[in-house]
Amino acid sequence: MENGVLRQRLKNWLIGLGIDPVDLKIYVESLTHRSFAKEINVQSRGNEQLEFLGDSVVSFIITSYLYKNYSFLNEGKLTKIRASLISSRTLGQLSKEIRLEKQILLGENEESSDGRNKVSIFSDAFEAFIGALYIDKGINFTNQWFLDRFEDLIVERVSNPRISDYKTYLQENVQADYSKLVKYRLENSEGPSHDKIFYSTAVIDDKIIGNGSGKSKQQSEQEAAKEALKNLYNLHI
Repeated sequence: MENGVLRQRLKNWLIGLGIDPVDLKIYVESLTHRSFAKEINVQSRGNEQLEFLGDSVVSFIITSYLYKNYSFLNEGKLTKIRASLISSRTLGQLSKEIRLEKQILLGENEESSDGRNKVSIFSDAFEAFIGALYIDKGINFTNQWFLDRFEDLIVERVSNPRISDYKTYLQENVQADYSKLVKYRLENSEGPSHDKIFYSTAVIDDKIIGNGSGKSKQQSEQEAAKEALKNLYNLHI
């Protein structure tokens, strides 16, 4: 694609996102993957420097928003929410919402190996893009632009965090809030040996805070922890 056509396509995309670019070149740099950069300049690292900057900008925007709106939550909870929001998976989701992956410049080898569908590539490019937006339009514009599009996701993650290990998440929060240890009791099991159902409870100071069942003792404890999180923290999980 000719350079002029590429720049016009990029400018149209930016304007469609509510961004009237002052320095179009910085956005081109933010969307240039190192595989493409090496094809035209072996000394270039593509968008890696802007990715480094954008990582901090995204973290600042999200951290500031959480502080202003959810300061009643303890630091541990806020840290977990932030970690979820700045993960590669989440940033990849955000990049797809604005169809950023269509704008990335990839080298031929990366293109042929399905690089345009690699989460690591377009999540990194999203950070670089935010870095470019910050340089071009300033922090106030960047902050407002980001929140206008993604505030709903932040709110959703606060009320419905992504949890893979309910027992660990429960213990970390209970330790922070009550300085207590969550214990688990196997209350019962039933069924033949090859198809048993186990029933467990999550307990703090002999008070049951959650019940769970499962095909293994471990699964029943995870389910008990999950119910405890709903009971203690009103999490929608």
